[in-house]
Amino acid sequence: MPEIRHNRHTALLLRITFVALTATLPSCHLFVNPREQAVTTPPSARVASSGSSSSSSVVRSFIPSIQRLEFQIDSSISTGTIDLALDHDSLAPRRSVCECPLKGTIVAKLQTSASGVRTLTLEKIELVTAGEGKLEFAWSPIIGTVRMLIPEGQLKISNKSSDSVIQLSEGGRFSHPGYHFQVDGTGQVEATGLVLRKKIGNTETDLTIEETEPVTLAGTLRRKESSWHLELPGTIMKDNFEIDEEGTTLSLIFTGNIASFEK
Repeated sequence: MPEIRHNRHTALLLRITFVALTATLPSCHLFVNPREQAVTTPPSARVASSGSSSSSSVVRSFIPSIQRLEFQIDSSISTGTIDLALDHDSLAPRRSVCECPLKGTIVAKLQTSASGVRTLTLEKIELVTAGEGKLEFAWSPIIGTVRMLIPEGQLKISNKSSDSVIQLSEGGRFSHPGYHFQVDGTGQVEATGLVLRKKIGNTETDLTIEETEPVTLAGTLRRKESSWHLELPGTIMKDNFEIDEEGTTLSLIFTGNIASFEK
């Protein structure tokens, strides 16, 4: 028992001595977790680091390149609307509209400058009707009707403008005025009625337009799923031309909604 009391007394003296020593120390950081200590950066170091970050900013540059692109028209969603107005000097004018799918190819050149500016040159556009176009112009039963059939693949449209550079925006959009197209094709004409059957009968009409009126070619070139996609929605080509010596004229308005993907 005296030995136990001696040990307790010794432990008590050691504890008192330890508390007294720690109280006399100039700081109590011995009990602070080193990871919780705030690390301060001298002002001079902060200035130096900010200066180095600004000087290390790099201006993005591009490698100049020229890329040849060949697109295939997506016939599942590309359509052409044929709008014809038939005007004869002795008859009231009539208008007829039909729609058919389109097929064909587009060949283009995509150029990127060192500053990142991209331009597109449409070197070749070939659109072909992928379905029949049926048009009808009707008057009275006595005068009759004029039916026109444009067989599949008969109406062809190609670009007439010389190679012109089209500026692309950052999103790939573009709008280029003054573009011209050429239309080639024929339509099979059948007339009915007492007047028109005798006057027109069954014949073939030339739908060729050497150069359409100026067109504003607008669309978008985008990168999707590792390939380029070119869209030309609402491209309107139109002109007026005579179909006989009596002053009968046809006014053609062809609207193409074209979507294509890189081959």
